[in-house]
Parts: sequence; structure tokens; C-alpha cells
Amino acid sequence: MKKLIYILSLSLNLGLTAQDCELPSPYTNGSTGNNLTTLLHSSFLEPLDLTSTAPYIVALTPAGLIVGSACIASDCLSGGMQSVAIWGDDTLTPDIDGAQEGELITFKIVDGTDLNLVISSPITYTANGTILIASGSMNFECIGIVEGCTDALACNYNDLATVDNGSCEMAEEYYDCDGNCNTDTDGDGICDELEILGCIEPMACNYNSDATEEIECIYPELYYNCDGECINDDDNDGICNEEEELGCTNNFACNYDAEATDDDGSCFVVSAELTYDIDNNILSVSTNAVAPEITWLCYDSVIPFEHNDTLIIATGGLYEVIIFDPINDCGAAVSAQVTIIGLEEDLSKSISFYPNPAQEYLTIELEEAAEVSLFNASGALVYQARIQKGTIPVQQYPSGTYFLKIEGSRKSVVYPWIKE
Repeated sequence: MKKLIYILSLSLNLGLTAQDCELPSPYTNGSTGNNLTTLLHSSFLEPLDLTSTAPYIVALTPAGLIVGSACIASDCLSGGMQSVAIWGDDTLTPDIDGAQEGELITFKIVDGTDLNLVISSPITYTANGTILIASGSMNFECIGIVEGCTDALACNYNDLATVDNGSCEMAEEYYDCDGNCNTDTDGDGICDELEILGCIEPMACNYNSDATEEIECIYPELYYNCDGECINDDDNDGICNEEEELGCTNNFACNYDAEATDDDGSCFVVSAELTYDIDNNILSVSTNAVAPEITWLCYDSVIPFEHNDTLIIATGGLYEVIIFDPINDCGAAVSAQVTIIGLEEDLSKSISFYPNPAQEYLTIELEEAAEVSLFNASGALVYQARIQKGTIPVQQYPSGTYFLKIEGSRKSVVYPWIKE
């Protein structure tokens, strides 16, 4: 029966030690009056089986008032020893804020979450006294309730905390708890996930003041701004001053320059003007061409061998003159519709040819014998003979415009003639 009672008693004790308890905090009230200095000798401290990195010892009155504390971690000791000031009650205030004379002082050691009772010689508070603790031990009392952050991923994670008090502080996204980037490939202090791609050169067209990671910058072309507009364009023609090409811009001019963008006033245009002398039936052309080459046409057909600046008109029609300037390699053309009144009657007295148009034969009657030549529209001679009166077979010639040239002793004249 005694053995059973002993086992039951042991079980109850084990259950009590496994319960949670509140850990006493280090003393923070400062000087409240006289104190009792307690010296903790190395012979007492060294045997203690401490497991945490920051163990401390507290002094308590019978009422549970904390009246002193000290760190007993190895790096807090001096020569392996430590001292604890046990502060007495301040008699100047009505509240009891320290130990009272003759009170029994209890020491407890907080080692991580473990609360341990110090077993040593009894310690009685004596103002301004000194006590040495050279031997003793500690007995486990309970596991302390430690409030704090229990999330291991939090920056303020407390591995001693047994109850989460909602104080967890998480690192900012992409950063660790020291404010350093989790990933910073280029080591610029900006996390990879927060990098902003862009051109960081202020002179570039695609400059991005927010960019942190440089990409290729795009610059404007020489002489242009980022909108593709000329920086300098005095004449507002869309061509920058630095790229202007001086030259003749008139495409009708002899010296037209297709590459020129700015006219320099050098353009030379061949001019041609027709004048009709109605009394003598003469067309004259005036031109500014240098050493002009002159070609006369009637109804778009070239009049053979007529290259002077004057042309005797034998019959009315549409006449055109083409001027070519070989020195400037360009030319001009001008035309005129000529109507001759009464000329046929005057000519019929000395020259007669018919029919016009003709199909098979062309009959010629002259006042006197003359050299008669027949040219096609290309200026090729197709017939020639000395005739006063005669008939020329023309049925073998292709249809088109021909020219009949009559050269007598007094003058030479050309008539357009049509073969049907």
C-alpha cells in the first residue's frame, strides 16, 4: 500500500512539472533604495547545466516581487563570476517596490523556457550587505510560457516562444529580414523581380527615368530629334540644313539635278518662240539655246532637210519646231496652227499637184522644170526626179504623211502630202 501511494505521488509531481508557468522577467525598476550584493562564485555557476544562449537569474521576495536579476551567460561573467544587486524597498513611497529587511530571498534561473529553483543556503535581505553563494544547484520547476512569434519564416521568430502573440514580422516580398534581396543577379541592390528594363541614358529617345536594368538605348539620327524632325530646317522643307543639296530643282531645266533639295538659281531652261510672217508665209523660231539643232514638223511628221530657224510655209496646218541644245543636252518644243488665206491661188499659178490625199498616182504640174523629191515621215527619200509635168505612181507606198519637196531656180518649197 505504501508503494502504491509513492508511485501515485511521483506521478502527480511529474504532472505538475510538465505544466506551463509564467517566466519571471529580468529586473527593470532600477535603484529603489539600499541593496544587498549577492556574489555568485564560479564554483556555483560552472556546474549548472545551462542549455540556452541567454540564461539569467532573478531574485524574488516571498510575495513574488522581482527585486534583482543578472545575466549568467558565459559572455556576461567576469572571471567566471557574477553579482546580483538585490534592491530594497524605497521607504519614500507608500508602495512596496523592493525587498524588506529580514525577508527571505529566493533565486530562480530562467534557462530558455525552463524555470529552475536555486537550491542554496538561505539568503536574508540585509540593506547594504554582501552575501557569497559558492555552492548550490538548481531544480527544474516548469516550462515557462513565452509569448512571441512562432512562425519560423518570420524575421522576429523566437525559437523559445511557446505561445504566438501575433507579433510576427515578415520580410518584405523579394527581400530577406536584413533588407537584402533574395535574388540580385547583377548585385545592384535591386531585386531581380523588381528590376525595370529600360534605357538609362538621358540623351536617348527611349530614356526611362524609372529604369533599373539597362536595355539598348535608341538615339536619334544625326541632325534629327527623336520625333524624326530636323533640328535645323530654316526653309521648313523637311530637309535638315546640314543635308541640303544645292542645285537646280526645276525638272524642265537643262541642268536639273535630281539630288538637289535647295534651288541655287542656276537653272537653265531652253526657250523657243514661233513668229509667223503672214506677208511672206515664213515661220521663224527664236531660242536661247547655244548652237541649237532645229527640227520642223508638220502634223507630227518631220519635214526633211529643214533645219534653219525659218520655214517657208506652202500650205496651212499644224507646225511644230523642236529645239535641241547639244551643249546643255536639253531642248524645247513649240507649235502653231497656221491658216493661209489665198496662198493656194498664188501657188496654183506655178505649182500644182493632185490629188491630196492620193491612193495610186500623184500628178504634178509646174511652171518650169524642177527637182521633185518625195520623203516619208521618217525623212527617207522614196522618190526623186526632174519634172515639169508628170505622174508619180504611189500605190506601193504605205499609208501616211509624206513630204513633197520642189526645188526650182528661184526657190525651194516643201508640201505635206498624204497617202491613203
